[in-house]
Amino acid sequence: MNAPLPRGVCPPLAVPEAPPRFEAEERQPPRLLVSVRDAAEALQAAAAGAAIIDAKEPALGALGAVPAEELQRIVRALRAAGHGQPVSATIGDGPWDEAALEARVRATAACGVQWVKVGAGPGEARSVVALGRLQARLRAEQTAAEAAGPARPLPDWLGLVPVLLADEGLESCRLNAARAGGFPAVMLDTADKRGGSLLARRPLAELQAFVQTVQAHGAWAGLAGSLRTEDLPALRSLAPDLLGFRGAACAAGRSGTLDGTRVAALRAALG
Repeated sequence: MNAPLPRGVCPPLAVPEAPPRFEAEERQPPRLLVSVRDAAEALQAAAAGAAIIDAKEPALGALGAVPAEELQRIVRALRAAGHGQPVSATIGDGPWDEAALEARVRATAACGVQWVKVGAGPGEARSVVALGRLQARLRAEQTAAEAAGPARPLPDWLGLVPVLLADEGLESCRLNAARAGGFPAVMLDTADKRGGSLLARRPLAELQAFVQTVQAHGAWAGLAGSLRTEDLPALRSLAPDLLGFRGAACAAGRSGTLDGTRVAALRAALG
């Protein structure tokens, strides 16, 4: 059984009374990330306009991992059909010790994805720090491989993405670890999908503080967690870089089958 890394005590994220807002002309529409469980769904999502194809098995938890064989099929199918969207994938629900974390990340990256997403729950700031160390090692390996010649042992990926699970809030040390890790993106999500939308569970000021803190350190800020179509006006006002959907893109909830028309509607609503 994988043991979690040591946990620390950390205060909640400080939220300004009136955090500054982005002016409309400064904002770009959020990019649409759609979670898919197989190659057929991936092709639907890509054709309907998803900006990032996210491989995830909803039957296995909030961050359930798609089997490696299916993940490889997803990547091959997208490229064979001429779709160039980046592919992200989760490694499964943790917690993980450092050795297991590295093994899962490397195995997932080897399937040809561009982002590997790793969850971090409350009290797991040290897990995020460990993920940052792994990110640095992998980047160094890739830089060395690129200098050595065209045969590279690592995929042409963008990096690791911590997913901070914040059903009951986000303590400052987890966010501080994430923003200091040199990650291309940081996402905020929920673990319990039965509890409703992220917007129904966390105040807008807290979500905006997360978005602005991540963006101030040069990373993309992403929001996910049972997001609904009716949440889009409020979500857009927060100016995140990514919005992740599964349930709202399916005809019968997150465990159902992806519906390309719903994906297209989400894409159109984002502008």
